[in-house]
Amino acid sequence: MKTWIAGGIIVLGLVTLGIFALLKNDDVYDQYGLHGLDVEEMVAQLDAQTLDPERISAGILETELVITTEDEGTVRYPVKEGQFYISIAPYIDNTHPCHNHNLVTCRSELAGETIEVVVRTLDGDVVIDETVQLYDNGFKGFWIPADQEYNIAVYYDGLSVETTIETFEDSGTCITEPLQLS
Repeated sequence: MKTWIAGGIIVLGLVTLGIFALLKNDDVYDQYGLHGLDVEEMVAQLDAQTLDPERISAGILETELVITTEDEGTVRYPVKEGQFYISIAPYIDNTHPCHNHNLVTCRSELAGETIEVVVRTLDGDVVIDETVQLYDNGFKGFWIPADQEYNIAVYYDGLSVETTIETFEDSGTCITEPLQLS
């Protein structure tokens, strides 16, 4: 009887350790809700969350989404031809220089704030005219047509900024320094 109880306790302990190991090493794609999503949906999902840089690295480049995890290694997902992701971070006092948006580590000062964004072609056609809430990282991303120049205006709490951005293959996806509000 004692042997049976001791054996049961050992088995229960091993099962419990196994469950904790599985929970600890759960699939990062499951953890962040990425399975079955297309590139645009993955970028939106990643940009809108606070991510653990110990578990995942993700960057959106001009032509691809690059995700690196311990389980999967580095996986590259091509962006649809003709599409370009810009991630904007308007700011008042502090920002960081950035070329391509890191969906895990980029942070800006107006996290969670509501802004108005207007993006127009150089011919004046409106591409975006929205009031949006910045993500917890202080950024907000938009998919717009590639290979063009645009005028962008951002409005926040009586402050504003206007600048020109480009969506060419070497333009960069992270728009920070030109977006200082005044």
